[in-house]
Amino acid sequence: MTWFFLDGAPPRLVSTLWRTAQAFVPRLARADDAFAARVLPRAEYALYRRMDVRDRAHACGVARALLTLEPAAPSTLLRAALLHDVGKSGRRYRPLERILVALYTPRALPHAPRLRGLRGAWQRRRHHPRYGAELILAAGGDPRVAELVARHHHPAGDPEAELLRRADARF
Repeated sequence: MTWFFLDGAPPRLVSTLWRTAQAFVPRLARADDAFAARVLPRAEYALYRRMDVRDRAHACGVARALLTLEPAAPSTLLRAALLHDVGKSGRRYRPLERILVALYTPRALPHAPRLRGLRGAWQRRRHHPRYGAELILAAGGDPRVAELVARHHHPAGDPEAELLRRADARF
């Protein structure tokens, strides 16, 4: 989706503005749930469906960006793209909170115990890759998918996790 006044704008800016619009008007978000259902096994698809429609739309966009970067991406990597933000699920989507934590999140936050309020939002932003990996494993999902989700912000030399990070940065 582009608007005429954004022609020539960097793709990341366009994506950020579009996701911000969706944050406040959820009906703008178009998750391709049929695509996700074809790609994800039942247990992983159930996790995907727990995500807010705005996060599912982002996940589908990341999966499509991944396929643009690597058309022959392995199934595990594509599934990780669809689940990379599943660790953000489990709490109501709050647009202003999401924007605030995107602008500032302190580094020194333990992953457990889970906190409430703004500290909990910061914690979820900082640790959602780990939370997502834990959810995938607890649901009986693929350990490699969980590993890729856990590494999607910090690939640590894993070429597939680096591809996922790049796809996430594009969408």
